[in-house]
Amino acid sequence: MKGDDYLYINKQNNNVNNEKDLSSLFKELQDIRSGRIQAEQRKEEPKKEEILFNRILVVNRRFNFAGAIIGILFLIVFSTVIQSNYIFASYQDEKVEIGSFEKNEEPMDVLTVISDNISDSTKKEIITKEFQIDYETERRETKLLPKGEENIIQPGKYGYVEKTMIRTYEKNELIDETVISENKISDPVVNIIEVGTSEYMKDLKIHVGDKLVTKEMVYMYSEPTENEEKLVCQIYDTIDVVFVEPENEFVRVKVDGMEGYVLGSKLTSEAITPGILEKARIKRVLLNLSPEMELNSPSGFSKEDYKKILSGNNQDVYKIFEDNAEFFYEVEQKYNVNGLFIAAIGIHESNWGTSTIARDKCNLFGYGSYDSSAYESSFEFENYRYGIETLAKVLSKYYLNEPGTPIYDGETAVGSYYNGPTVTGVNIRYASDTNWSNRVYTIMEYLYNRAK
Repeated sequence: MKGDDYLYINKQNNNVNNEKDLSSLFKELQDIRSGRIQAEQRKEEPKKEEILFNRILVVNRRFNFAGAIIGILFLIVFSTVIQSNYIFASYQDEKVEIGSFEKNEEPMDVLTVISDNISDSTKKEIITKEFQIDYETERRETKLLPKGEENIIQPGKYGYVEKTMIRTYEKNELIDETVISENKISDPVVNIIEVGTSEYMKDLKIHVGDKLVTKEMVYMYSEPTENEEKLVCQIYDTIDVVFVEPENEFVRVKVDGMEGYVLGSKLTSEAITPGILEKARIKRVLLNLSPEMELNSPSGFSKEDYKKILSGNNQDVYKIFEDNAEFFYEVEQKYNVNGLFIAAIGIHESNWGTSTIARDKCNLFGYGSYDSSAYESSFEFENYRYGIETLAKVLSKYYLNEPGTPIYDGETAVGSYYNGPTVTGVNIRYASDTNWSNRVYTIMEYLYNRAK
């Protein structure tokens, strides 16, 4: 046959053409699924009757466009439903499929969606950045600093905080910045500054721990008051003391292990009186001078002091003591024997280096001499320095230290002639002249006073 083909179904009477529209067919499918149509079919269907497909006949050449479109849409929907297993799934299957459908296997990146849906000229970014937290400054007044002077006792430190922000740019220009989280890393540390208030310290240009010097004899009290009951001690003039703190018209000081208050007006400083500390140093050495002073320790004079003391003496006609001034200082340091005591012995025994033994044998001390044969029995040295060092060793090892006392080069004192570390103690076994110690000490006084 020719023309459009239509499906012709021949049942028992072979002349019934069942044509159904789309809505009827869809309804029928629903009824089949729900089971409502099964009973009707069982009533209408002839028992064991087969449905046969007859030949295809051309019945009409007209084309129904609306019906074709609806049919195509139905087939698409029907095919999709069949493939998805939704229409013909059981109730339990529906629950499984629905659960599977609702599970979010690929989470959505909201920021990406935002970024993809804004204009090309707008840009957003998330950044995490560290920011400083400013520290505070605290100023404290103190009387322990000169007025106007400052001292940082605790340096300030910045704190830090980490911020996460969303920044928005329009045409590469930042137009908004929103902080979405903060995390403090460290707190700031307060900057503490001391500010001085002491006029006294400012005037004398001193600080705590500096040395002041008495301008006259002063009294030290246990409290800042001139109360005799609070008297601690007297301090000679030109004596250095250590400054502790100001207290109105008094100042607190330390001297030789004692501490107390003296009138501030009776003290001066190196800045106000240049050279006063050097005078105080010499004064302290001079205060140690006495016939009973211990001679098994350095004198306290410097090398420059020795040069000053032993130079320019008219009696030293051959300049033996002047030329060896530094060496007397060096043996004092090495053997712990007062160097001016050694020099005084040499001056006394050799008459300032003019004796025959001194001139011929470089022996300033008459070392080894006996009264009966002074010249012949005296030692002869290669030079004056060798003789000076020999006497220093002998005094340290045999005269000035008790037996067993550590002395020099890992040795210990023998102390064979030890009678005390004083000039009178040495006299007992060193010289037969009982007045020897007085003569030697008188020379020491002369030398010491040349240091002033």
